[in-house]
Amino acid sequence: MAPDPLGPTISYLVVSKNPALLNRLLSSLSCARAFPQAGDEVLCSWNGSSSDEDLLVDHGSPGFRIACRSPYHFASNMNALAEQATGEFLVFINDDLVLDPGSIDRAVQVLLSRPEVGMVGGRLRSSTGLLTHAGLLFSNDHLPYNRFRPEQLGALIDPEALEVQESGPMPAVTGALMVMRRSDFLMVRFRETFQVCGEDIALCLDFWASLEKTPYYSADVTAVHDEKSTRGNTLDLYDIRQVGILVEQVMRNSPRLRASFTYWAVQEADLMWRLAIRQRERSVEMKAEMEAEHNLQLETERHRFADQRERLNWDLSVVREELRGVQDQLEQSHQAIDDLLNSRSWKLTATYRQFGQFLERFRRSS
Repeated sequence: MAPDPLGPTISYLVVSKNPALLNRLLSSLSCARAFPQAGDEVLCSWNGSSSDEDLLVDHGSPGFRIACRSPYHFASNMNALAEQATGEFLVFINDDLVLDPGSIDRAVQVLLSRPEVGMVGGRLRSSTGLLTHAGLLFSNDHLPYNRFRPEQLGALIDPEALEVQESGPMPAVTGALMVMRRSDFLMVRFRETFQVCGEDIALCLDFWASLEKTPYYSADVTAVHDEKSTRGNTLDLYDIRQVGILVEQVMRNSPRLRASFTYWAVQEADLMWRLAIRQRERSVEMKAEMEAEHNLQLETERHRFADQRERLNWDLSVVREELRGVQDQLEQSHQAIDDLLNSRSWKLTATYRQFGQFLERFRRSS
């Protein structure tokens, strides 16, 4: 597609050591802008092996270049890439993202139309369609967390819900996808004191405090992101504590940040309340369903036992009838024996039987 002569240039900045993830990301960039510019570029800080580097695929546009090869440290890697970038806008992006078509165009449009906005973050979802990011808020102890807590509630949150679809200034957005003016970033940069995590939150807070510009959550800037597939689940308690201290300081001195936080926190609380009501109603429904199923099982068992009892009663009546027949035969046998013992022939042959018994004993004794 021919470049738009009036469109800004973009520098995509990515840190990677995984050729499969990076190739997948690069293939999605060609559709991320409807009118890409000749000056668009992808700068990579590579911390993988040389053999894995050989597996990287040249996707043509935007042009890809490994700008530095350094051990992994997100803040310093990204700062080094930003120094070399030539684009008017910077896109900080994780290698495990897959951008949706037109997503970068929509982010740039927000920045072009709203000078008070310093950076744009997007609505991210997992490869299974669950919400993974819709902006960041802060807990009562000033620690950042993903709004709507998708890690715990992802299956309950509709990624297309009105609350998720609403865009606006947000306390912070994730460093997995940030779009901003290069000139703004170079005035602040990532804080390199963070070792593992927290530098993206600190950057958002520095935009609030130093530039008086807001991070912006844009629901139509979308991508697939399976959370933590690049960094893993490593956390650093020092980094987290430093973020908490910074959040408390900036919140205290920025009425605009407090107002933004309050708006989104109230909206989140309302959604959480409705989710709780929905879950309670579902629990009642599930309990009723379970009771109905249990009653059905009991009724089935009752019928089964009734059938068994009927069969057993039938078997018992048959046995009783057979027993009566045996008893009749036994009585007849007894009567026949009595008749034999009382017969005249039995009495007349008594002497012969006794003599026979004597001969039998004599035979055995000899």
